[in-house]
Amino acid sequence: MQYLHKALISLVVLSTLSAPAFAGGSRGDGDRGTTDPVDSSLAEGYYDLTDFDESVVTSATGVTIGGVNITLTGWSDTGNGLDPEDFDQIVKTASPYEVSSFYGYGVLNQDGEGSTSPDHSIDNYYWNGKDTAAGIAYADFDFVLFSFDSDVTLDSIDFGWANNNGTDQQVSIAALDDSQLGLLQGESSSWSEIITGAVSGSFNITKTGSYSYTTGELELVDTAKYWLVGAYNTVFGSIDGASMYNDGFKITSIDFTEGTPPPVAEVHEPGVFGLMLMSFAILVWRRKRTA
Repeated sequence: MQYLHKALISLVVLSTLSAPAFAGGSRGDGDRGTTDPVDSSLAEGYYDLTDFDESVVTSATGVTIGGVNITLTGWSDTGNGLDPEDFDQIVKTASPYEVSSFYGYGVLNQDGEGSTSPDHSIDNYYWNGKDTAAGIAYADFDFVLFSFDSDVTLDSIDFGWANNNGTDQQVSIAALDDSQLGLLQGESSSWSEIITGAVSGSFNITKTGSYSYTTGELELVDTAKYWLVGAYNTVFGSIDGASMYNDGFKITSIDFTEGTPPPVAEVHEPGVFGLMLMSFAILVWRRKRTA
């Protein structure tokens, strides 16, 4: 009996050792048999731009939220010497500024926009063009760039004003890497060239109150340090039934999450050899009891 008891324990131990280990807290590294630790520390941040002075929000030092530093710059396709105003496709710097502490932030681009309505919004209105197909085709697409000092996921965006009372309003978004950021800052590329290879998309804006609008939860599953947010441009992604050249809004706040979620832990079933050993041990034990 004592010998059988010891054999049973040995078999159980062997069966346990033969089964693959449960995954958790580490990321498999291909077939090399090594693991790397995963940064599973996630920190949600809420950046209300209207809580800070405009001079701080638009400064080179920016604002720090939950330990993450964020700066804001403006961009718009407003041409250059090699890209006449009639075609107007080269992206250049623009000026983000606080329209008011109630409505939030808009953009003034270099095409002579004034700070009176509606040209001070982040929009895709045509400026110098006539109300014709040619004029609309060369509209200015205004964007702002949120630059973080660590990788984040952009979760949602809120607005204090949207054109047409929020009806048929869309926003385009892209997550940029360092090379794409270099193209943007080089001021010699178009939007399509800048976001080549980037994760991007366009989303509907919905009304949540008398003077509040939101994207809701975004579906851009990516982390990046640089996030472009601007007026609807189908280069970033199209939306069925959505109209372009009528989109304008002012941003009040953004939600973001810092860090990278850990991978889903894989639960391995016991190996075949382990199951056989366990079954044999149980069979021997039951026969012994019967005897």
